[in-house]
Amino acid sequence: MLVLHQRAALLFATLAFATNVGKAAACAVCGCGDPTLTALGVEKPFRDRVRVSLEVRHRTDAVGTPMVNQVKLFETRTDLQAAWAPHERLFLLLTVPILYRKTTAVSLAEDSTFAFGDVELRAKFFAFEDHDRRHLLSVIAGAKLPSAPGMLDERGQLLPTEVQVGTGSFDPIAGVAYAYMPRPLSFYASLTGLLTTLGRNNAQGSRSLRATTTLQRQWTPMVATRIGIDARVDTVAANAGVTEPDSGGFIAFLTPEFLLSPYPDWLVWLSARVPVVNALSGSHHEGPVVSIGFARDF
Repeated sequence: MLVLHQRAALLFATLAFATNVGKAAACAVCGCGDPTLTALGVEKPFRDRVRVSLEVRHRTDAVGTPMVNQVKLFETRTDLQAAWAPHERLFLLLTVPILYRKTTAVSLAEDSTFAFGDVELRAKFFAFEDHDRRHLLSVIAGAKLPSAPGMLDERGQLLPTEVQVGTGSFDPIAGVAYAYMPRPLSFYASLTGLLTTLGRNNAQGSRSLRATTTLQRQWTPMVATRIGIDARVDTVAANAGVTEPDSGGFIAFLTPEFLLSPYPDWLVWLSARVPVVNALSGSHHEGPVVSIGFARDF
């Protein structure tokens, strides 16, 4: 019953992968897309602007050879986010994830965890704007912190990396973003890199280069739609210096999104990421991502 309540409280989510000796896996908490797009918006900030948001995502994944060493993974992830603009050119973003994770092995053995994940800190600095604010160029810097607890079994031993809610590693993040806003259209593109380091269980997740492009149409003051592409290139993950054969490669998602502003300073969105190109290495299948979220400006 407790697990059912936990699932209901989280709703939809995103996926993560893991590394473990003898099992096919990838990085412990992977993603695709630019979280600053919905958390901050493409607009330039004004001083002391504050935005809080909550996004819930759902995804499944299967890594490894079926009937041999395949691990099926289910994750429900809720991102609690707060963004603050201490200056008209700077946004600061704090993301606190809550995760429910469940894995099923070929033997039908199951593990599940529920806890706070690794906190992310990001800064988005608007380095250039033209005179009418139609072109915006920004740089992104941040890090994923090893704040998630190590999840233990009933004997007090660390659970496999697949079911951990965090990597236990300090991972720097850097990127650039561009926005073009010829109203009622707006275009956004970003490129960010995640540099993973050695973490829990002596494992190192895939280092990633992630790209997001999206085109938005504002139909009315209350309604907008987006269509975009999210893509990710991963290096091979490693466990104690041994590379994982079912990790690394390239994947791209088509991302339709619906946005609604029912009241001033409120935003609600529904989105889906559907994999359209899967060139991941080895036996590795990522499913669609479905998400719902809302944001409030102050």
